[in-house]
Amino acid sequence: MSMLFARADDDLRKAIQEIQQKAVEEAFGFIEQHAAFTRRGKGGHIQERVTGLIGATFEHCTSRAQDPQLHTHCLIANLAPRADGSWGTLESKHFFLWQMASGAIYRSALANGLRELGFEVEAVEGHKHFEVKGVDQGICQFFSKRAEAIRAQMEAMGVHKAASKVGDTITLNSRDYKQTVDRPKLFASWQADMDRLGFTQADMDNLREPNLIPFPEPLPLQHILDKLIESQAVFRLQDIYAAVGVEAQFNHVSRLDIEDTVRELLADNDMVSLGKDLSNNQIYTTKAMLAIEQDLLNHADNMHASHHYKLDERTIKNAISQQGQQQGFALSDEQVEAVFSVCQSSLDIIQGRAGAGKSTSMQAMRLAYQSQGFSVRGATVARQAAQQLEKDTGIESTTLASLLTELGKGNGQAKFKDTVILLDEAGQLATPDLLQLMQAAHTAGAKLVLVGEQQQMDAITHGGSLRYLSQRQGCARIDTIRRQREAWARTAVNDLRAGNAKAALDTFAGKGLLHIEKDSQSAREQLVKHWQAYSEVNPDKQTMIMAQRWKDVKPLNDLVRKVYQEQGKLGTENILTECVVSNQSLYFAFSKGERVRFTKNDYKRDFTNGEQGTITQVLQQGDDIRFTVKLDSGRTVSFYQSDYSDEQGRLQLVQAYACTVYSSQGATIDGDTFVLYTTAMDRAASYVAGSRHKDNCHWFVNGQELDAQSGQADKGQTPDMATHLKTLARCMSINKHKAMASEYIAEQEAQQEVSQQITNENELAA
Repeated sequence: MSMLFARADDDLRKAIQEIQQKAVEEAFGFIEQHAAFTRRGKGGHIQERVTGLIGATFEHCTSRAQDPQLHTHCLIANLAPRADGSWGTLESKHFFLWQMASGAIYRSALANGLRELGFEVEAVEGHKHFEVKGVDQGICQFFSKRAEAIRAQMEAMGVHKAASKVGDTITLNSRDYKQTVDRPKLFASWQADMDRLGFTQADMDNLREPNLIPFPEPLPLQHILDKLIESQAVFRLQDIYAAVGVEAQFNHVSRLDIEDTVRELLADNDMVSLGKDLSNNQIYTTKAMLAIEQDLLNHADNMHASHHYKLDERTIKNAISQQGQQQGFALSDEQVEAVFSVCQSSLDIIQGRAGAGKSTSMQAMRLAYQSQGFSVRGATVARQAAQQLEKDTGIESTTLASLLTELGKGNGQAKFKDTVILLDEAGQLATPDLLQLMQAAHTAGAKLVLVGEQQQMDAITHGGSLRYLSQRQGCARIDTIRRQREAWARTAVNDLRAGNAKAALDTFAGKGLLHIEKDSQSAREQLVKHWQAYSEVNPDKQTMIMAQRWKDVKPLNDLVRKVYQEQGKLGTENILTECVVSNQSLYFAFSKGERVRFTKNDYKRDFTNGEQGTITQVLQQGDDIRFTVKLDSGRTVSFYQSDYSDEQGRLQLVQAYACTVYSSQGATIDGDTFVLYTTAMDRAASYVAGSRHKDNCHWFVNGQELDAQSGQADKGQTPDMATHLKTLARCMSINKHKAMASEYIAEQEAQQEVSQQITNENELAA
């Protein structure tokens, strides 16, 4: 829009200003209707809607870098009228809760206005905003100097979201002083630049169809419902408005139509109200989501009630004794209890802390079932975790995707009859995926053992099933940590798990394992420097480098790769290509000797997501690249990029020197680990990252990010170590675990049962 504004003549420019102001007023009205609350009562516990807001808008047409950027600042007075005529201050948290929805309302109104001026808008893949069709992105990039400056500062601080507390701080602190704006000169300068870039007045005129009369189109209700449960089982009222607002950008509907659509959705037979969450937000799910969850729970109940796989006490004791003789030490009492617990039904669950010996216990379970003629198979989400499971338990293991393929084949049911399937890191499995596995296992007559821990990282989408199933039917627990060799290290892991991050951080700092550096680049460089020094002194020890996001993992890979190239361990081919991992596009260079990870299952070529290997040859052949990789399994494979790429031609292969914390879950490192910590890592991520090692875990933190999070940087103060530790502890202790919709239904039913019981007792008393 700002490019159109800068290129337009006076009349069109004025029209664009008017539609932008109208969009601002639409968003203001939406906020006034939904997010305007004041407080009453002792401690302000009563939330009350106000009857209106007082606001003032100020239009600006430039960024601080003097690029075209039409935008409006809206100041809202912190005083508003109540229904009884009194006035009160505003409760600001509601503005933040409704921020995404308000933005969607603004953009939908703006899209309507642009369409009425004859411009077409189109969706941006992977984003929730629109673009004006025909405006070259190179033009937008040229006039984005301010945005680039903010992005550069965010990169230095290791921040990935501008819409965050830290992002706001960066935006404020990186501002240049405002300059006096000579609009006529600016427009002349902008238009001259646009002419040079190939976006002339005639080009813009060709984008318009002034006689086009846009007509409202019905919003796709089912599509919106599907989007709402695409990644989560439970969503808020604010999420409904945001989803409708995003769709409204392309359907030319008014805010009143959006309100009507939301009411229609709330009245839809597929919508289910779940009451309110702990933050007092109205929450919902759909009948379709509940049906998936109920199907899962029904299968779980039926399998748990089946005793076909129950073993007698003598068999279990013999297996435990046999394992003790093989490994040279006896199982602990809680491990013995866990083995007995998972030999009872067709669905058993074992939970245990990271490094507590779950895998050791499963060895005894394997021996017990194999002694009675049963087969035992293992499965994990990630290939590397499957290899670790097989190494630790002696159970033939594969990825879940491969196992489901086997189960789905014609002989799958016969093949898996009398088979125990152990699913490790079960908490990483989304509810629909766990249902698919449970259905297949139940149909085949197989037993399912779920192993994991609910305090570790949840499924990326639709999480919470391991925790809720454990709560419903019970589970065995192994809580004594054994992985770390030192008692203080085991205590620190327990502290991370319990959300007592301050105690863990004090321990790490006291042992010289906590490194707070000046910025993100320094943190990365120091991490790799310490990793290199450790690896050179301890060549026989294992190591692992971790970060939360691939945007953090990539530069760590680059730095480690540089070390290997300087040591002559890599070739000099350095063939650069675009790759894809977790739907993210990244560029990697490949040479002979490169450690690589496959990022997509390819059953035709027998490639597994997460499988690792070493490049033995890489050749540029015209526009294509030919790879030869020796897999860690011993197999050697050759393929072209064009044969192992996505629809956009991006190679499904990445370097494997560092990994995400999520993919590390299930790994045991006989040595030291090195973690690049960012404040997006909550309790579960910190616990997983801080519990992979047997020896030491080294933490590297970006001090600038902590400064911004602490708030002291806003006041011109330099935070001390105590403030850094306090900020770190707060971020590491946040709990973001997901919940199933069925949990809320069960809670509602329990409350109704209690209410009915009280009513019955009162009636009897009367």
